Amino acid sequence: MFRSNKIKENLKSGKPSIVLSGYFDSPNYIEFISSLGVDGIWLEGEHGPIDFRDIPNISRACDLHNVTSIFRITSQEYGLIYRYLDLGAQGLVIPHVNTKDQALDIVKSAKYYPLGKRGMFTSRRGLNISREKYAEFSNNDSLLIVIIEDIEAIKNLDEIVKVDNIDIFFVAPNDLAQSMGIDSIKSKDKLNSEIHKAIKKIQLAKRKVGTLTNAENIDSYIDLGVDFMLYDSNQFIRDGIKELKNKIS
Repeated sequence: MFRSNKIKENLKSGKPSIVLSGYFDSPNYIEFISSLGVDGIWLEGEHGPIDFRDIPNISRACDLHNVTSIFRITSQEYGLIYRYLDLGAQGLVIPHVNTKDQALDIVKSAKYYPLGKRGMFTSRRGLNISREKYAEFSNNDSLLIVIIEDIEAIKNLDEIVKVDNIDIFFVAPNDLAQSMGIDSIKSKDKLNSEIHKAIKKIQLAKRKVGTLTNAENIDSYIDLGVDFMLYDSNQFIRDGIKELKNKIS
């Protein structure tokens, strides 16, 4: 059965996507989060607890409520990229993409012929589907997100955004600030200026853009027309506990 990718559908229709991140590793909890109406869940295979054994059941929990399962992986390694997809990921986030050649290699690793050279194997998303039909479906449906998080990537952005079959160019503030040699908290104006310039450059190239949001800046990113807005679930927990402590203090 072909299961559509909600965020890919949003991108086609021009609707922005809200995606929740956190240290999620329980299918039960992911199913609960998915039931709340978010468009996607960002699952941490780079900084968090996700391992290969977790991917099938976690992605199934997202499937139950038509929420896109998006896994951030640790590197751009060929076998790593297609293994996540084989195990059921609908989307991948690839860190530290700094050159056009790196972006091209990511597409080759994630897409079947004629778009790439992904290893031929029956993903759980391809069960009971002919190989030819599944390959075409997966090429169209798998979501690829590259992270722009280094000053080198900013310098090469004009070339990186020319790469076809990358769905979202995600501008990440914290690593970018570190790469620029600034404190993302104490130098917000300088950092925000660089982020906004990158967003505009991606949009001028008629490509889709994403970034990290919070309660203070999400309205401005909506106004900027950002397509993919990532929200850290830890903020809800911190704000909720702070409000509770204020009520009882």
